[in-house]
Parts: sequence; C-alpha cells; structure tokens
Amino acid sequence: MRHFHIGILGVVAVVAIATLLLSVSYVPVFTPLAVSITPYARITSGVGNTVIVNLDIGEYISGEIDAVGESQLSGLRGGSISGRDFSASYVQSIRFSEPGLFDGCFVKFGRDEQNRVTDFLECDDSVFKYTVDFSPGLESRIDGSSLPDIEDEEIDIMGDDFTIVRTYVDTGKKNVELRMFGGYGSIDLKDNNYGDDLYTDGGAIVNGQAVRARVKIKASSVGDKLSIYSIQYLLDADALVGGNVQVNPLHCVREYLQYPTGMLSPNFDICYKGLSAAAVVTDPVGISGNEVRVRAAGDDEYVMVARNLIGNLYNIPLAQLPGSYGNKGRKFVFVEAANAAAPNINVNDYLLVNSRNDIQGVSNVLMFKGVVDNIAYFDDLATGSRKASVDIGTGEGQLMVGEGTYRFVVTANQLAMDQNNDGQINGGEANFVLPGGTRVDFGPGFTVRVITPSRLFSNPEGDEITKFNIVFGSFINLVVPSPQATLPSYSFVLQGEGGGIYKGMTKYGILFTYDKEDSTSSDLRLIVPGSQARAVKGGAGAEVYITLERSKLMKQPQVPAAPAKCGDAIITKPEYCDPPGSPCADQFRRSGKCSADCLSCEFTPPTVCGNKLLEKNEQCESAGDCPVNSECISCKCVALPPPVCGNKLLEKTEQCEADADCPIDYVCSNCICFPAPPVQAPAVNITQEPNVFAKFFMWLAKLFGA
Repeated sequence: MRHFHIGILGVVAVVAIATLLLSVSYVPVFTPLAVSITPYARITSGVGNTVIVNLDIGEYISGEIDAVGESQLSGLRGGSISGRDFSASYVQSIRFSEPGLFDGCFVKFGRDEQNRVTDFLECDDSVFKYTVDFSPGLESRIDGSSLPDIEDEEIDIMGDDFTIVRTYVDTGKKNVELRMFGGYGSIDLKDNNYGDDLYTDGGAIVNGQAVRARVKIKASSVGDKLSIYSIQYLLDADALVGGNVQVNPLHCVREYLQYPTGMLSPNFDICYKGLSAAAVVTDPVGISGNEVRVRAAGDDEYVMVARNLIGNLYNIPLAQLPGSYGNKGRKFVFVEAANAAAPNINVNDYLLVNSRNDIQGVSNVLMFKGVVDNIAYFDDLATGSRKASVDIGTGEGQLMVGEGTYRFVVTANQLAMDQNNDGQINGGEANFVLPGGTRVDFGPGFTVRVITPSRLFSNPEGDEITKFNIVFGSFINLVVPSPQATLPSYSFVLQGEGGGIYKGMTKYGILFTYDKEDSTSSDLRLIVPGSQARAVKGGAGAEVYITLERSKLMKQPQVPAAPAKCGDAIITKPEYCDPPGSPCADQFRRSGKCSADCLSCEFTPPTVCGNKLLEKNEQCESAGDCPVNSECISCKCVALPPPVCGNKLLEKTEQCEADADCPIDYVCSNCICFPAPPVQAPAVNITQEPNVFAKFFMWLAKLFGA
C-alpha cells in the first residue's frame, strides 16, 4: 500500500481547488459546461468501477492497459440471454487501441489548439472500442425481415440495462440492424455486411442522433436462422469544434466530443487528472490481470492459470504423464497441422488460437467437441460453447471467437486449423498473450518461454526471454533454471527465502515465486506487471481515470439544465423517451412506443385470437363480425363461395334445401321457407235418416193418400 505525506496531499488539494476556480472563471468556447474531476488522492477499483493508470508524456493509454473487462470494471459484467430456442452468454470489453485500426488517446505536452502551453490528453483518431462477445451466438429465426427470438430480450451495456426493441435483417445484402432501449434512451446499430470483417461507417444512432462511430456485427445465417457472434463499436474522436480531441487536466473526454452520447453510457468516461503522483491500479478478487500461476494437479498433471488480453480467465491444460502437453489423455495443441490434409486435433482435444502473436493478440483456449449435422462444436474454456458451419463438400469452416476468424478443415471428425490467424494452415504456432503484451510460448522439449517484447519499454535492449521446464519421471515436476541470461546485460537469479520458496525478478520486472518441494511437484507464480511497473520507466506521470462511475468523480457547476422538448430526440428529465412513436421499453422491459408527451412508454398487449374481444389487427372474433357471404377463420373474414340451391347442402344464406329444414307449417321453395297454403276440405253429401216419429207420420200420409 502506498502512503502519501500529508503535505503532498495538501499541495494536491490546493492545486485542484485552484484549477476548479480557473474552470469557473475561464470557460473555453468549446466547453460551455466545465466539469472537473474530484481530486482524489487514491481510488481503488476493486470495489467496482474505476481504474487509474499512470502515463508518461507521449505514452498512449494502451501502453499501460490494452483493455478492460469485468475483472477490472464490474460494470462490464457478463450475462446471459435466453430466447425461444437458444441460450447464449456474453462478455463485454473496452479496448484502447488496435493496430491498423486506431491508436487511441495519449498524453501530450505542448501548445494546444487554444494556443496554451500545457499538458493534455489527446485523441486524434478514435477514443475506444467496445465489444460484446456472444457464446455460442445470439440466435433467432428470420421472420420476414426481423429476428423475433431476440426482440424483447435484455442485455447489459456498460452497467445499464437495455432491451432489444427492434431488429432488421436482409440475408441477401447481409444487412443487420438492432435497436436497444435503456440507459441514455435508444441505441441503433447497423452493419451493411455482417459477413465481412469490415466496419460500417456511420453505423450508430444514439437517442435519435447520428454519432461518428463505426460498427461491426459479426454474424452468419444458415437456412432460416441468423446467429450474431459479436457487436463491435468504435467511437471516432470527433471534437466539439474540429481538430483533435484535447482533454485538459481535471476534465474528461465526454466534454470535448461533438456527440457525447457516443460514449454509450452516461456513467462511462475517460478522465485526465494531469501530471501527478504515480497511479494505483488494483484488481478484484482472484487472479490479477497480469498474474500467471503454474500449479500441479496431483502428481501427474500441470495446469496454467492466466488471463488473456481482454481479461478472460483460463485454466490451461499444460502437461500430463507420461509426457505430453494436455491433461486426462487429451492433447493441448498449439502448433498447426502441417497442411489442411493432415489434421492433428481430435475430438475432446484442447487447442490454442491467437488473433496475432504480438502484444495486441487476443488468445482463446477451446476444446473441440466434434461435428454433428455439418456443425462443428467447441467449448471456450473461459466463455462457453461455440459453433461453426462446415461446408458439406470441402469440410471447411470458419470459427469466429475473440478478435480472430480461424479457418479450419474437418476430415473424418478430425480438425486442422489456422491457429495463429494468418489465413494459412502450415504448421504455424500460437502463443498465449497476457495483459500488458507479454506472451507465453509453449515450446518443444517441454520448455515454456515467457517473452517480453522490447517494444514495451522506454530503453529496450531486446526481447527478454525467461523460461521454465516441465520434467517427467515417476511424477511430473517443474524446474526454473537459475541463473538465466535474459539479456546481454542481465542475468536472472533465484534466491531462497526458506521453506522451499525461491524468488527472483527479471530486469523488465517479472517476479518469479518458485515453490520447490522435495517430495511433490513444484508450483510457480509469475507477476507480469505490464509496462506501467517496469523499472526502466520513469519521469513525470500523468493519471488517467477509466471509469463507469463518472458522477462520483465529477463536480458539476449548478447550471440549470436545458428545458425538455418532446420531439427533439434528446431525453431530458422528466421525459422517459423521445421522440413520440419511437420504439422503447416500459418499466417492465416490454417493447412499446413512446407516448405523445414523451413521459411514458406505451405497451400494447399482443392480440389474442379467440378471446371474444375484437382487438387491433383482428377482423372478427365470430361470424357475426363479418359481412354476408363471409365467415370468421383465425380472426380473419374469409369470403365464402356462392350457395347452390338444390345440391342438398344447407349453405350460408340458404334457409332450406328441403321442407324438413323449415319450421312446422312452412315449406321450402327455392331454398327459402314459406308458410304452407291452407288445405281445402272435400264436399260431402249427407243424407239424414228420419227418426221414428218422422217415419210414423210419413206412414199416415201414405195411408190416407196425402
């Protein structure tokens, strides 16, 4: 732990207060709202979200720290996304340079664009590169031009929750677009060709405003499915008033950008404290970013534990009895096959791939799981499962992982792969690159070399190469030779501390702690500090804060915020979203549309056919909702063919086909029921037989001749 004299702290405080006063009394035309870093004497990033690095004049941020991930900033935590038919995990990282792409920001002393001689942080090409890497891939069905399986899914971006609210894909042109809502508001990202390895200029819109950024979405489509493997976002250094972005002491990059929302998160910033005491860089619990452990696993195996350049932690199967790289009978392959027709990787073997064998290489260690239905499956030992399509005819495929795209050829479920990302399968070798640029070379004869390139140092004498050996006998062991000639002017020597512990430090600052036991296998711990701790560096140091807790580091003048204006595509409190009608997510993370007053996100429940409620996009819920000669099928009115009277089929608009179809006292005529006509009773002659009295008088009449 570093301690500061109280007098030094007093001087720092006075200088900070004076600077704050100056920032109020003199506000440059390009900084309408001055924001100053709180003058902390020390910040520890182990609690979460700030890392401080110390730079020399002329040194780039990447000279001290190539990238940060979850192990440095907890706000870059990974997570998982589960859709209808897929589950994917993801990791986040921020890089500060990439050869051939951008150099990033560096400390400069001289005359700035305001004609002042001072020190400042300058960004002359791009500020940072943000990456989300999905494993095995963010997968969705392609429904027309959308990706329905990933819509409404949540993702964390720099500590802010976002919901994917809209997608677009054109597999013919290989266009893909994503809109996410959360944090600032909305983020739109697009790639005009997801199949190539190029960035799309102007591929980002943040909260309705186009920003100077480049976007690359690495994806592939098979059949009716699209898999997204990574999203890469590169923010250009577009200054507020032209020229280069120049950050004065006690200020941050965001203030000097033409489009500050391009930082993606309101909590993310890169702040420059100015020339000061050496910075304090800490790491969260567990193995640190530049620490390597080589330890025995029983008496028959060794593993190496280390992080790659972007902070992913690997347990590498180093060696096993009776005498091979690997573990549990499986090989650890770091040298390519001699050619594509001579595969050297079997199912369940481990393999090392590296995007480039230099200080910027991103290394991954995977297990080859085999090929099923023309899909090759892999397990990344740090981030999870991967898969890649295999051409049926040639057996070729491309594995996209980390920063590399690795060509491979499958022959009878064996693999030959381009492991060093040079496009060839010709016996090349992959190294494992550690944070800071030192790399591990697994060599022949079970000699492992730790190579520190000369370009990392101010006064190089050449690459420093230190080694340790793996020895096989009745049990497996590890030996660190001492002395070792690491440079013409320096020999590395181990010195005993007692208890079987030996320590030594190389000229370029690698600390070896060798635990040598008499009866069991030895262990080795290396602290590979990166260039910020090299003994050869010196001079004035300038502190740069990389933070996801900007509000805790800043003092802002009490200047009233601009009034909210619904429809200007800028979310200003109390607005919830902007502009009206734009896709958003409500407080329950459901996709909706921004309300007319910009104060809420209106969620419209999905239409449900058959619930007897006539809803949006429905034509009917029953036949009564449809016109004549139509019926309701799946909530759509479907026209019926005209009825045919007399075909003995009672059809819609017909009342009958026979009298039996009509009510009582009705008859069927032309398929219509009519009342039956009245029935006429037949005429009947009735002769009444005379009764007994009539017969008596009739007899009397005849008797007297009447």
